[in-house]
Amino acid sequence: MIGIAQKGNHIGIYLTASIINSSSDRADLVSLKRAIVSQLESTFRCSAGPYKLSLKADVEVLYRVKDCSPAKVLFQIVDALPGNHPAEADFKGLRIRLNKAIINDIIYNRNVRTVPHELGHLFGWDHPHARASYESVNPESHPLEQQLTEEERKHNLMSQGWYPQRTNIPLEEAMQISEKQIDLLLLHYRSGQLNRNLHLKRHNLFWKKLLP
Repeated sequence: MIGIAQKGNHIGIYLTASIINSSSDRADLVSLKRAIVSQLESTFRCSAGPYKLSLKADVEVLYRVKDCSPAKVLFQIVDALPGNHPAEADFKGLRIRLNKAIINDIIYNRNVRTVPHELGHLFGWDHPHARASYESVNPESHPLEQQLTEEERKHNLMSQGWYPQRTNIPLEEAMQISEKQIDLLLLHYRSGQLNRNLHLKRHNLFWKKLLP
């Protein structure tokens, strides 16, 4: 579950989540949990415009699907994703699927960007640039996201990796969050558009069976 509390310009995000491995390989879930918590809390401890942002993540490790809660974000390790993508998120939903191929890179902090980027999709943030087009604006994104400047897009957490790399910006420097994105997060949260169980079949409660 994604919860948000605002006090003045301070925006506190509270995340309750679970991790489960549904891939065919073993994974060090305890170390993965530690890395995910650290990366999320570090990335979302920032300022943007008048806002001061912070995030607290409460993440548990699970070993049985039946122990999953429909009220929590789920980090699910899978064997593969379409296009061999490293990860995939349910937009405004409650699941992030992680390709098993990147798990060790996350654990050893060789990849500190993918998990925060995918969480941004759960927040309802889109890629600010057009598909496969440099120096562009995503026409399918929210009007608030279309207001990002080109400099903001180059350094933005929600730009796909190739976008900052095109201009020789290291990925660790492309982790910024804009004021407009925080405005959008608040808008989505207050209007009840977040925390959707998009990965659940309607007749299956409590994650007895997860969609592939």
